Amino acid sequence: MKTRALAAAAALLIAGLVQASPVPTPSAFLGMTVGADRTVADYRQILAYFRALDAASPRVEVEILGKTTLGEDLFLAAISSEANIASSKRLQEIARKIADPRGLSEAEGDALVREGKVFLLVTCNIHSTEVGASQMAMEWAHALATAEDAETRRRLDEVVLLLVPSLNPDGLMMETEWYRKNLGTKHEGGRMPWLYHHYVGHDDNRDWFMLTQKETQAVSRAVYHEWLPQVWLDEHQMGATGPRIFVPPYAEPVDPDIHPLVWRDVNLIGANMAFRLEQAGKSGVIYGYVFDAYWPGGTKNTAWWKNVSGLLTEVASARYATPVRIERNELSGGGKGLVEYGTQTNFPNPWPGGTWRLRDIMDYERIVSDAILETCAERRADFLRNALARARAAIATFSPTDAFRIPAAQRDPAGSARLASLLAEHGVELKAAPNGDVYVPLAQPYGRFANELLTPQRYPETKLVPGKDIVRPYDVSAWTLPLMMGVTAERATLPAALAPWKASAPALPLYGAAFALTPGSPETARLVNAGLRGGQARIARAPVSAGGREWPVGTVFLDGAAAKAAAAKAVAGQAWTALGALPQGTALLRAPRVGLYKPWAASMDEGWTRFVLEQYGFEPKALDNKAVRAGGLNAAFDAIVLPDVTREVIATGKPKRDEGAMRYFPELPPEYQGGLDKEGASALKDFVEKGGTLVALSSSTEYVIDKLTLPVRNGLARSSDFAIAGSILRAEVSPGHPVTDGLPAEVAVFQDEALAFDTVLPGPEMERRVLASYPAASQDVLLSGWMRGEEAITRKAAAVALTYGKGKVVLLGFRAQHRAQTPGTFPFLFNALYWSTAE
Repeated sequence: MKTRALAAAAALLIAGLVQASPVPTPSAFLGMTVGADRTVADYRQILAYFRALDAASPRVEVEILGKTTLGEDLFLAAISSEANIASSKRLQEIARKIADPRGLSEAEGDALVREGKVFLLVTCNIHSTEVGASQMAMEWAHALATAEDAETRRRLDEVVLLLVPSLNPDGLMMETEWYRKNLGTKHEGGRMPWLYHHYVGHDDNRDWFMLTQKETQAVSRAVYHEWLPQVWLDEHQMGATGPRIFVPPYAEPVDPDIHPLVWRDVNLIGANMAFRLEQAGKSGVIYGYVFDAYWPGGTKNTAWWKNVSGLLTEVASARYATPVRIERNELSGGGKGLVEYGTQTNFPNPWPGGTWRLRDIMDYERIVSDAILETCAERRADFLRNALARARAAIATFSPTDAFRIPAAQRDPAGSARLASLLAEHGVELKAAPNGDVYVPLAQPYGRFANELLTPQRYPETKLVPGKDIVRPYDVSAWTLPLMMGVTAERATLPAALAPWKASAPALPLYGAAFALTPGSPETARLVNAGLRGGQARIARAPVSAGGREWPVGTVFLDGAAAKAAAAKAVAGQAWTALGALPQGTALLRAPRVGLYKPWAASMDEGWTRFVLEQYGFEPKALDNKAVRAGGLNAAFDAIVLPDVTREVIATGKPKRDEGAMRYFPELPPEYQGGLDKEGASALKDFVEKGGTLVALSSSTEYVIDKLTLPVRNGLARSSDFAIAGSILRAEVSPGHPVTDGLPAEVAVFQDEALAFDTVLPGPEMERRVLASYPAASQDVLLSGWMRGEEAITRKAAAVALTYGKGKVVLLGFRAQHRAQTPGTFPFLFNALYWSTAE
């Protein structure tokens, strides 16, 4: 790596000298024709090429952002003029002051605008099947590193390009290996039978406010703590049979709390993208289509609330690197902004059909990439001035004393500490009071962002034409962190003389022969599971007196050896209470042996469930269709978890084909075909009858209800009036059951399906218990988000537990572990697993 300590003058001198080694083209370096049919570079090849560029060109600087989940080096390439690369530390300082202008005078701000450069972040290939941008990035970087024309030099003088060729290196390696393996077969270009991220698959673009994954954490750190870009373009691909490319402006709705200059920047850049594409003879360009400007979960979406102008492009896909032929009659609209495929003002030149290649994808992406660089260079001062204005406006939105308070005294102190740490990771400034309360001042550059995550959402009911129909949400419609995390955060007046917040050290078990851990916090499970590997744990199945106080049902007691093993997993806020000995009248707690169903129709919820369980110390073992069908499951497992997978996929391996739909579901190789079939259903039934615990999440509950003939049904299955889009609902918890031990009387559950249970009186051979239900008054159900037809869900059960033979069934009619974003409801799942080992 070149040092950034080079003086600007020295860099200019170097630029005039003959390079010691020529800058290679990607094709020459890799020994392949990049962009050719059926030819694709994998991530390690791309990284090797950028390292070669770094070595050969003073315009390119590679920075390793961190390790990925599977150990690849995630990197960013800074590309700019030789002088800008050499003085990047000074330019980063300017960007930081523009992003946080508190204390800057108008004159000082103007001076920074004159001196600064636009930091343009371009990220590619977060979804690993969307491979075009990762290949294009190499060609674009080479062109910028070698061009000597005046226009390219001018652009590089005005802009520092921060190029991330792949946001998901692990997935790019998986997909290229799968593609190469199947070249020349009928499965060429087909889907993999597993996720293209080790845990979250396509949902790696849903993690940008919760920051659970290593890749998201590394990029967020670089963006909001190191580089502070003013403009961010995230390049994606979409389906093959619609428009060829989407560029901004976005579709409706828009969040009114985002500064309007974000949309002015975005629309200006998007217009130039469309203009340059049309000039180049590229048809099929659309704007105002499908993708809205409301939800903060994706890459550049989160950035909108942080005063960054974030853009999305979506290019039509091929079959990975294999061309596809699209007939004219196969072209379709169907999404908002293009109901029927045809000429409109936002789609003036429809693509007529034909053959579509990886090279086409790369060419479209290269044009929009050059166009955004062009606009950023031409509007350098405007974009810097706009970023400064947005930051100042964010600070001025709230009074200096407006704040949120996260009280230290909480039902789950560890959860509140985690919330504070997450906000700090986002770059939000926090303050600490002497009593341990954490304050979030809102008069700060990221004050709007903090306010967005800490307050309930109400989806704007935007109508494009008169009538009752509204524009439905693109993704979820709620992201209220206190509700999802099960902690309290309240509006407050900011006290004077608070100290800067610092993360607290983990609480450790000291001076005791045994320790008590009260139930209710998901962090307890992390400690219990670690403790069970080193010593003994016992659980209170009834209230227990010990150490001069009474402990509630669900309290776990660790002996000294277990507490020592658990200490390595201790977190801030976790309370340990020392005791003289393990109390009498408690039950031995055993580590549950957990099986997690893994269908070959790759399930993101399976990945998220696996991630959450592993993070909290469980050791789930994958159960594919063959393993389930083989039976004998009780010998290896106490509990089996079915993630949120439809009953059709569980049963057959294929999704339900709606009547009249033309959807084609390509077959996987034979060893990855099928579902549980009759043998698998019989094996699961046998597992429960012989004493196993079956835990079903969301959609999979319908499979279990059907195959085990349970006295439960989905009470919303035939409700045409009910609709919901990723919202947070109030549920009332029934105490006195092992699955609800430690949970409060009310919880906030995340729901995105028309799913709630009606139960009936079972026969004498079975017991059933409603664990949680929705309130009787419809106005009390919705806490955050959007729902229609609330009356239909009132009084229905959200979760049900049943005995079945010698075993147990737990039906959770919501994703208790949704995208690892809902710690407040993790205990439903964790308690169900511990219940599986109860004698």
